[in-house]
Amino acid sequence: MSDLDDLRSAVRGLLTTHAPVRAQLHDDPSVWKRLTAEMGLMSLPSEGMPFSYVCAVLEETGRVLLRAPYLSSVVAAAALHQLGDTTYAPGLADGSITAALALDGRLDQVVDGAGASILLLADGDDLLVVEDFTAEPLEPMDRTRPQARVDLTRPGQRLGTSSHARNLQYVALASESVGAAQRVVELTVEHLRVREQFGRPLGSFQALRHRVADLTVAVEAATSSAWYAARAVSASPEADLPVAAPLAKAVTADAFVRVAGESIQLHGGIGFTWEHDAHLYFKRAWTTSLMHGDSRTLRRLAFQRAGQ
Repeated sequence: MSDLDDLRSAVRGLLTTHAPVRAQLHDDPSVWKRLTAEMGLMSLPSEGMPFSYVCAVLEETGRVLLRAPYLSSVVAAAALHQLGDTTYAPGLADGSITAALALDGRLDQVVDGAGASILLLADGDDLLVVEDFTAEPLEPMDRTRPQARVDLTRPGQRLGTSSHARNLQYVALASESVGAAQRVVELTVEHLRVREQFGRPLGSFQALRHRVADLTVAVEAATSSAWYAARAVSASPEADLPVAAPLAKAVTADAFVRVAGESIQLHGGIGFTWEHDAHLYFKRAWTTSLMHGDSRTLRRLAFQRAGQ
């Protein structure tokens, strides 16, 4: 078993036990403490670990629709590490500082904004870090992804260019989406195996088996796209990453939306109810697909960056 497999297994065990999907509808500070103080997952960027290790963790957080601000904070930590800024590194590493991201320049719907210590803000091509701001919590459609309206009290400090931080966020969202989509397929297969109709498991019907097979292929393609981009962060940040990052986010978000929508149908009547988790994945899929550019916009961006 590789180090990445060990990491996945440890994170999955923790999240399965302490952060099931339904628990993500409410804040639970103990989960953040377990991820940071106990497992040290926020220290991966400062320790110089490849971004693929962060992405392995993000896949696992995607499986449970984690509410804790791991994605925003770890992307901020990785971006600051790449820029050589160590001001916030200790606090981010031990979890005492959390970050929010406004890398599209918008402040009206900032994920994890309400509880954040710092804000990374893109101002055109500049990347700013802001400490003085206020945040008004919102009631988003996706209750597992808290958002806030942010107002700046003072201007931020310029750190460098914003392009790498944006690319990291694309890759992080892609990895999270892959993990969530994989879990949706697993839940759908489990349902089709146990649910019976006409005295037979639903999974024995060829038409339904073909639909699940198509979804599995879509998720595998998305996984490949996400992992190519994750490896490009370390191996080819200047050459491949600018194209691979937005393309990975577009491909994985599309796959997640498709899988989540099909899953509700394949679950039948129960898939439309509040009591089932299917609608939570469906909402996360759509909010993710619209964050920082829809798939058409991101494909166009990748096309332009490729020089086509």
